[in-house]
Amino acid sequence: MNLPRPTVRFALMSLALGGSLWAGAAPADVAAGQAAFKAKDYGRAGQEFRGPAEAGDPAAQYYLGLLNEHGWGLVPDAAKAAAWYAKSAAQGFMKAQHNLATLLHDGRGVPRDPVAAMGWYQRAAAQGSARAAQRVGTLLFTGDEGIERDVVAARTWWLKAWEGGEADAAYNLGIVYRRGIGVPRDPAAAAAWWEKGARAGSPLARNALGELYLRGDGVKPDPLSAWAWFKLAADAGVAPAEQSAALIAAQFDAATMAAAEAKAAAFAAAKQP
Repeated sequence: MNLPRPTVRFALMSLALGGSLWAGAAPADVAAGQAAFKAKDYGRAGQEFRGPAEAGDPAAQYYLGLLNEHGWGLVPDAAKAAAWYAKSAAQGFMKAQHNLATLLHDGRGVPRDPVAAMGWYQRAAAQGSARAAQRVGTLLFTGDEGIERDVVAARTWWLKAWEGGEADAAYNLGIVYRRGIGVPRDPAAAAAWWEKGARAGSPLARNALGELYLRGDGVKPDPLSAWAWFKLAADAGVAPAEQSAALIAAQFDAATMAAAEAKAAAFAAAKQP
């Protein structure tokens, strides 16, 4: 299938900031900015990045995009963030391509344009961004304005994201097999994908796996494992997992609770990349 390409206007919009293509700004300034950024001294980071970014350094442009998007050290300005990301993305900077795509998809700082977002996600994915591959898969799975739904292609992109280290891709693949979307329904395969995702650190996969162990659905019932996976998911902010863990814990005595906590600690310690 022919997939959309990024539109040129979002690469050229950055010219409004008065920059030029990268001609070799002082790397020392970029390094100083990165050091300040790592230390969360965002005001200084912005000062250090400004010169190289205006001279065309794609890394400095990306960092100025981050500062503007999140309001770190200055007033949040999604439009300026998009412009800096666009300058950097046009030069092939992978992280800027991903972030520009997200702003385009969400319509923050720029008019919403899912097709252009898809193109930039694909460019970032082509450079090895597993997060971008995950987003391409999601856009194809759900469909959007100008993007035809293609669940088979979505699965291919999610597999690529998983192979690149994106743990949440395993959760999505589990959904595909659980519901039989584009593939024969296979609860065992769903459980296997959620197990992989859970062990790789995906909060969503951990919550889903907890449900399977609680109900004995595709796996042997195991309240201790269910509580452990729910607890790890809850610690990552999955609200339903917190409620599920509390309901299970209410049925445990002290010794069983201690065993469940030990199991959760073991799962967390054995996290696999």
